[in-house]
Amino acid sequence: MSRFYVLINSTGIQEVAATEVPKLPELQKLVGIPGQEAYLEPVYQCYSDPLLAVLCDEEFLRKAHQPTMLTPNRVVLQGQVLVVAIDPQIEDFCLLTQQQVELVKRETKLYQVNLR
Repeated sequence: MSRFYVLINSTGIQEVAATEVPKLPELQKLVGIPGQEAYLEPVYQCYSDPLLAVLCDEEFLRKAHQPTMLTPNRVVLQGQVLVVAIDPQIEDFCLLTQQQVELVKRETKLYQVNLR
């Protein structure tokens, strides 16, 4: 069975097949700006599946990332973000199933600038 994580950025939503969740240094590169250290901030309750987490750079406002997505609580997450699942048995992040990927694609609200 294939497993994935999802990258979301200003160009859209991309599913990435993987055999394991990237290690911390790779996660930091995925959500950060090249050449700058990134600190991971998990954001929960963005999807109807409570076992999904969005990982972003906790300093995205200070670093002036581009807006990416809107959470159900109306918080705008910025920069490239990563969506993974939570394995409650080991209390750690894990890869998404194909069903979870489809849910992420269906429920993600990409940030849209209204130009008038």
